[in-house]
Amino acid sequence: MNRILPRYIRKRFIGIFLFCLVAVIMIFVVVDLVENLDRFIDKKVPGQIIFLYYLYSIPYTVVLVLPVATLLAAVFSIGGMARYNEVVAMKALGYSLYRVIATLMAMGLAVSLISFFLAEVVVVEANRRKEAIDVEYLQKSQLIKRIRARNVEIQEPPNSIVSIALFDGTQNLARDVEIKEFRDHRMVSRIDAPQMRYESGRWVVEKGVERVFEREEERLIEFSSTRYFDFHFTPKEILTAGIEPDAMNMGELLRFIDRIRRSGGTVYQWMTSLYLRFSYPLSNVIIVLFSVPLAYNRRKKNLAMGFGISLLICFLYFGIVKTGETMGQTGSLSPLLAAWLGNIILTVAGVLNLVKTRK
Repeated sequence: MNRILPRYIRKRFIGIFLFCLVAVIMIFVVVDLVENLDRFIDKKVPGQIIFLYYLYSIPYTVVLVLPVATLLAAVFSIGGMARYNEVVAMKALGYSLYRVIATLMAMGLAVSLISFFLAEVVVVEANRRKEAIDVEYLQKSQLIKRIRARNVEIQEPPNSIVSIALFDGTQNLARDVEIKEFRDHRMVSRIDAPQMRYESGRWVVEKGVERVFEREEERLIEFSSTRYFDFHFTPKEILTAGIEPDAMNMGELLRFIDRIRRSGGTVYQWMTSLYLRFSYPLSNVIIVLFSVPLAYNRRKKNLAMGFGISLLICFLYFGIVKTGETMGQTGSLSPLLAAWLGNIILTVAGVLNLVKTRK
């Protein structure tokens, strides 16, 4: 019995979960297609490209709607069992509400792990390919944004800062470059070069002016001989400065945050996005804690109310997550607290709901 009931609950949950997931994804795709169909027609986008565009959009959509599918699956699976008095039978067999929640929270944890894997491995690459289609076929005028970067400042360990006015990714060429070296919080030299090129894994400056600061004196040295610099950053990392967090995996995001922090920039936006990589997938576990008590003692006449409450919870949760994200990005709230705000509130509400539920 200890194996049969958990297997039965899992089977009901998975069936409803997959149905809800497919249904929600289809709604997203159809609504987006209707909204953008005129753009595809105006740009004369081939049918296979449209298919690939929405194929690449599915992983992100899946990660986005997994908490909704988890919520609906938990409510309808347990609500259906309550409707046919199966919950009463489980109580008689000693299978309590806590054991039901534990079974479904294990399912929620599995969904969370899948969500994390998709977000970290699949979504990043899919978003890049979708963005490439969008730029090539729908926003050709914005192609320059992907191959150029302006006003880039990079911290080069241990004591240098490299400033680039314009970087051209098609030629791996940086224009109007400043290479500043510091010692004991004081600038000791600066190289001004009209351009710097990336060749064979090294940065090359062919001519420029070097200013050396010694106490209160300044020496000016013009040079026309080639100088080589073994900087740690690459052209790809320069262009990464214009990429959104969703287009970077966690390793790239961590390196990006570290580079901004070392250069003295603010990292609120990026730290919030980093913490959300952990908090959002775990919402699938917390949602089970909140939703199962809603349906546990409900009969047929109240199941529709449970469904309505579930949808309301979805809107409230996503609203809180978005509010917290905005507050974290602006620095008005700690990025860690901002990213976990929705989960904290939902956990407290779930515990209170569980305490009030008739066991």
